[in-house]
Amino acid sequence: MKTLKIGLKLFFWLFVCQLPGLAGARYVPEGLAWYHTLTPPPFTPPDYAFGLAWGLLYILLGISAWLALRPPIPGKALGLFLVQLLLNACWTPLFFGQHQLGLALLLLGLMVAELVFLVRAFGRLSPRAGRLLWPYGAWLLFACYLNAGFWLLNA
Repeated sequence: MKTLKIGLKLFFWLFVCQLPGLAGARYVPEGLAWYHTLTPPPFTPPDYAFGLAWGLLYILLGISAWLALRPPIPGKALGLFLVQLLLNACWTPLFFGQHQLGLALLLLGLMVAELVFLVRAFGRLSPRAGRLLWPYGAWLLFACYLNAGFWLLNA
């Protein structure tokens, strides 16, 4: 019974972490035609790499939340985590839906800054949970580079 409970909690956090991707997914197919008209910065990965990367990163986020947010769930860490997911969910509609490259870049900067606090909060609760956020942070920094490149090259 205990194993089932642990598994359900992990499944819950994995599911929650898929929500930002699901929220933004409807903007990508329409936005890809526009996206492919843009001049890309150097080192822009192929389209399929983004889905693979985000799929893996959402899994790491879910495992990190599962490790850090155990009862009693600390409100500050939970709040920081939910803010990060909300900011993440807003980026795709801003970039692909509204074509607001500059605002999307500002949002990414806010995500990176907020992530610093989240890593610290999760790291206090579970060092492994904090470390599991590092790949997400690295990808956000790479996303900042790409977003800035698209913005500068296509302004």
